[in-house]
Amino acid sequence: MNRTSSAEAAALLRAAGATPLVAYPGRKDLPWPAIHVQCGREIRPRLSNVRPGKSVCGHCGRMDAGARRKAGLADAAAAELRAADWEPLVAYPGADQRWLARHIPCGSERETTLNAVRSKSSCAVCWRRREGHHVWDAESANAYMRSVGLTPLEPWPSSSSSAWRARHDSCGREVSPRLGNLAAGQGPCVACGHETGHRAQLLDEGVATELMVAANLQPISSYPGVDRPWLSVHLDCGRECSPTLTNIRRGQGGCGPCGDQILASLFRMPEERARQIMGDHGLTPLAPYENGRTPWRSRHTCGRVVTPTLGNVQQGRGVCRYCNSSFPYDGPAIVYLVADAHAVKIGIAAPTSDRIPQHVRLGWREVWRVRTESGDEAYAIEQGILAWWRDELQAAPHYSRAEMPQEGASETVAWDVGQPSLVLAKVRELASEWSLTVEVCSSSDPDVRPRYPAFNRRSGYRGRRSRASSADLPLFE
Repeated sequence: MNRTSSAEAAALLRAAGATPLVAYPGRKDLPWPAIHVQCGREIRPRLSNVRPGKSVCGHCGRMDAGARRKAGLADAAAAELRAADWEPLVAYPGADQRWLARHIPCGSERETTLNAVRSKSSCAVCWRRREGHHVWDAESANAYMRSVGLTPLEPWPSSSSSAWRARHDSCGREVSPRLGNLAAGQGPCVACGHETGHRAQLLDEGVATELMVAANLQPISSYPGVDRPWLSVHLDCGRECSPTLTNIRRGQGGCGPCGDQILASLFRMPEERARQIMGDHGLTPLAPYENGRTPWRSRHTCGRVVTPTLGNVQQGRGVCRYCNSSFPYDGPAIVYLVADAHAVKIGIAAPTSDRIPQHVRLGWREVWRVRTESGDEAYAIEQGILAWWRDELQAAPHYSRAEMPQEGASETVAWDVGQPSLVLAKVRELASEWSLTVEVCSSSDPDVRPRYPAFNRRSGYRGRRSRASSADLPLFE
């Protein structure tokens, strides 16, 4: 038996249109990896199957066979199409592929398929005409668009159900209507249609004004339409408001604040029930009931007058600050100021409280303290200083709650804003204004700024230093 050499095998494979990827495997019946030059696919032919005139690539072989079969069917397909009154305009693409042809009875050029013709499917144009539908062409479509005030901006899309970009001549807007919708009576421009509908719904201004006046509203601007705000004055309260006529006709009120009051009155707790709750907690109201969030002046069983809110009393909080607070509102108290290198903090405490030592342990230094005859006076002075800082000087708290674990961050302010001598002068001013008797204790120079911050941003509170300088020692033990 003659054996084929590697060179002869490679020559045979290249002659068949393939380029070997590896050396000849040595036998004709073994797959040989190669590239088909015509399509670029990787193939694995056997040399024993390579024949002159036969494709070495299975895919290309099937495509060639299909093309030969299609070419053999083309004449028969064209004859079959003509027999059904269609004249083909392009080459035969296949039985299931769209085939451009002219329907001889109506002369329209359409895409159909050979299988559709075989199933006796009629021409769509002829069917529409038989059913009484309008049949459009480019000329009639463009003429109709212009008749409804539209100038086409692109060729007719060959379908009455496709969007067709055009310009509305009346308003100049660019629109995209469908020819079928226009023929069915739809307007050419949506925006113009809305405006037309809005004008159709407009009431006479006199009638609209009467409806507003009947709702105790006096219009002070021209009538804008039923669904647009209409600037008016509410005759009951004198406020300006802008309701829509539609909402007024629905029975809605025109004035928001008055509406809120009406809702509040509907859901407001009866005063009898509110007084019962206050009485259950030992409180006798001394003023009429307003609501659950407003301080209600009352007398506690201890005889003192307090102003808790009904909401707090219901939760058992803030019933009587004289009886339920650890701070001595009815006894001697102190107002104090502590400082570090960056900020000062004002506070109040009982004379025997450990509040000031607590600050000192965490790195603050006491600057001065003011003794008052009652906690009420100390509280009033503290609130006066805070109001001065926040409202008049517009100074925000210097430290956050996270930076003060002992609490009191809301009572701090930057050192440059709250210099101790200035704060002390303000305390004296408030005490004189309110005729309060106070005893001031301070260092010889309260404006000596501490050298260390109470809070270190890297390590947190540094705590009390093991060796403090004389300038940083607390004033009172």
